[in-house]
Amino acid sequence: MIKLNPDNEFEAVLIEMVEMHRKKAKDYAGDNAANQNFYDSAYQLGLTGGHSCETLIATKQARLRVLLPNHGNAVGGPVNEGSEDTLLDRAIYSVLALTIWTEDDYTSEKG
Repeated sequence: MIKLNPDNEFEAVLIEMVEMHRKKAKDYAGDNAANQNFYDSAYQLGLTGGHSCETLIATKQARLRVLLPNHGNAVGGPVNEGSEDTLLDRAIYSVLALTIWTEDDYTSEKG
């Protein structure tokens, strides 16, 4: 078992990622399938779970392209989710993409 050190900058981010993922998983994850929301949205679009996850990563990346150049110049900053939250979400989606990869749902369509 690995014990993360909250005083280490890298490990502190990992802890924050786990905490955020656990909170959001309560709203999004199926009872017996942690990645069910990715498969459900993929099915609706005729994609794979991996493609669904990659779409969310791309959406977060697009959000950063808007936020980062303007963040320092915007009066009061972003109204809702700031750059740090967006970076955290993107990192979590990247880890989730790896879990979907291990489930072998990047190349085959679900149906």
